[in-house]
Amino acid sequence: MNSLTYIFQLIGWVLLQGIVLNNINLFGYADPALYLLFFMTYPSVENKTPLLLLATLSGLAIDIFSQTGGIYTCATLCVVFLRPLLIRLFFGQNFDEQPIKLLQVSFTLRLLYILSFTFIFHIIFSILETFQWELWIFTFHKTLINILLSTIVCLLVEQLIGNRKEEKY
Repeated sequence: MNSLTYIFQLIGWVLLQGIVLNNINLFGYADPALYLLFFMTYPSVENKTPLLLLATLSGLAIDIFSQTGGIYTCATLCVVFLRPLLIRLFFGQNFDEQPIKLLQVSFTLRLLYILSFTFIFHIIFSILETFQWELWIFTFHKTLINILLSTIVCLLVEQLIGNRKEEKY
């Protein structure tokens, strides 16, 4: 895929996240962060600047939709910055300019990669959102629910999208 395709794909994920998913509020406060799937599967490149720029812009757009004042931007930027480390940790290599095909790795690796990605994102997001020690039990509970929900939704969507792509070829 070319760069323009990835940009349109990200715009679609951001619109879905900002307009639909951030208004679900499952259990009163749980919102799956499905747009992270774009960054999980984005091709590895030498120059990380475009990916970090896309992370910043997508985070800002979702912040505008959600009126969260930069929390999505900060959490997205941090997890995308740590992405190469997660790729090396779980896959043992760089996926040279290839999208990460999560369906081609074992379910355990896929689960751990997505779980780690969402864990880092939601820990940073929840700490910045709450920012009060008195609410640590609420923050912990909310973070745990969001991590599990985001992981399950990302696994399901990746399975659905991956199966559709395989049927085309």
